[in-house]
Amino acid sequence: MSRSSQGVPEKLRLAFLGGAVNSAVGRAHRDAIELDQKFDLVAGCFSRHEEINRETAEQYRISPERCHGDFDTLLSKEAGNIDALVVLTPTQQHTKQVVGALEAGIPVISEKALAGSSAETRTIDNARSNGTFLAVTYNYTGYPMLREIRGMVEHGVFGELQQIHIEMPQESFLRFRRDGTPMTPQDWRLRDGPVPTVSLDLGVHVHSLLHFLTQREPEEVCATSQSFGNFPQVLDNVQALVRCAGGLHCSMWYGKTALGQRNGLRVRLYGSKASIEWLQETPEVAHFYDRNGRKQILDRASPDIMIANASRYERFKAGHPSGFIEAFANYYADLADALLQRKTNSARLPHPYVLGLDEAEEGLRLLEAIERSRLEKRWIEIEPRGVRRPVTERLEIQAPQLAL
Repeated sequence: MSRSSQGVPEKLRLAFLGGAVNSAVGRAHRDAIELDQKFDLVAGCFSRHEEINRETAEQYRISPERCHGDFDTLLSKEAGNIDALVVLTPTQQHTKQVVGALEAGIPVISEKALAGSSAETRTIDNARSNGTFLAVTYNYTGYPMLREIRGMVEHGVFGELQQIHIEMPQESFLRFRRDGTPMTPQDWRLRDGPVPTVSLDLGVHVHSLLHFLTQREPEEVCATSQSFGNFPQVLDNVQALVRCAGGLHCSMWYGKTALGQRNGLRVRLYGSKASIEWLQETPEVAHFYDRNGRKQILDRASPDIMIANASRYERFKAGHPSGFIEAFANYYADLADALLQRKTNSARLPHPYVLGLDEAEEGLRLLEAIERSRLEKRWIEIEPRGVRRPVTERLEIQAPQLAL
């Protein structure tokens, strides 16, 4: 990390595109970058609504001259003055904005999903031929216990991996408010593109955990999807069986109509020697079982823990629960390390915890196969990496529907 003239390590300078105070994700990102003091938010274009843009800049402590009214002005004024642009707009806008920033030589940290299709990720890849940094915020991978499980997989604790079940059920598309009317999502979430929005919202997280924990590439899928909720124009429930490399079998379930499930993210991993279960609502513990019948609850203070008890995760000692923002911050700390690594090395050096374009493209190929399996009602072989299909034309979202 570079140092100021007083010898103090300087923070990396970020700008936000989107992420206003009234958005779904802006506050979470703002809070996460603050936690480890590795970033400074110095500029942004937070909203297309002038008043919200200005109000957000005030709450985020951004000087008025660095609060920009549109994306083009942000690019022209901030290129060379920031270390990365964080793209927090709706997914349908990402490709054009990420390409624009990369072509301007600005490193990009993009909210998931990186793009609306695997073909769009290849358009983005073409724009980073200059080697500009690009990462995607798969924030759930920042939970220390999930990183512990990944380490256990790498050390063969579970033996041969046989099956993994990943669930991410939510309830918002079937819930009512107190006045008896349906809870209403943003307009852009009520239109499906080539990959249904529920997959871009939740399926990308499920895939990122499959990839992060097992490093196994999905090869074939059989899926079914439904619309159970208050918005019949979009799919809101997906179940898929996935055959992965190395004989691993995966089941996925994600959706927004599972009443009682606020955000029921759960992972169950089974091997020939042992298994483990983790739930996001109790993120500090994992339940471990072995073939001798032993049951064990693992947490940051367990004697056999190797990763989750690292000092970087001990913002406060075990018994004082960490949660969602801390996991988000863990991922942002990795992003800072990866950005600094890129700034000081011309070669592309992979960071073990930072996911980017390759993982995003793999996930979108899986989600496209899930949609095709639903339509054709059969197992679908997932396209191998490198197949160059033409870019599918995106649905055009009219200005009033944009969250930015």
